[in-house]
This record gives sequence, structure tokens and C-alpha cells, in this order.
Amino acid sequence: MLMISRITPRQVVALMSKGEVVQFVDARGEPTWSAAAEQVIGAVRVRPASIVRDATRVSHNCQVVVYGADDREAEVARVADQLRVLGCAHVRILDGGFAAWRAQNGAVQTKAVA
Repeated sequence: MLMISRITPRQVVALMSKGEVVQFVDARGEPTWSAAAEQVIGAVRVRPASIVRDATRVSHNCQVVVYGADDREAEVARVADQLRVLGCAHVRILDGGFAAWRAQNGAVQTKAVA
């Protein structure tokens, strides 16, 4: 598995403010996902068990930012690596995960049912 670089919430906001398209990927595992009420706005849920199917909903031609609840979820690196294998060229992991995004006042929405 190759090392996937990390990106801070502040760096993501800076990219978006320059007009770059960013596709968020929610890779939070169970039970964190089930307990959550929100997700990053526009995020696509991708699970390791169904990654090939889930990855079809991920835009491949932009910066892809994968996040978990925080920095402790092992699935996040696996999902990021698999997305790269499946053709996403620009994949980064959100440093600090959803908790850091929320702390930075990043845009969120009510969780979509996946």
C-alpha cells in the first residue's frame, strides 16, 4: 500500500475557494457511521466491503478527499488506497477526519442514507 498524503481542513477550504472541485468520500466505519447525523456536504459514502460498487459514485477527475471520524480509523487509508487503484489520480486523506472538518466550521449536511 502506498502512502497517501494528508490534507488539512484549512487546505481543502483554500483549494475550494480557488475554484477547485473537491469530492469528499465518507469512509467512517460502523458504528460511527450509524451514530452520525451529519456528513461533509456532497460526500459519497464508500465502504471497504463494497468499494468497487461505491467507487462508481466518486468523481475521478478532481481532488478526492477521504475522511473518517478522526485519525484513528484504519479503513480510511484502505479506502483511499483502493480509490487510487480504481482510477482516482488525486486522493488525499483529511487530517483529523470529520471532527477536524467540523471544528474548522466546514460545510456539513444531514447524512444521506447509503
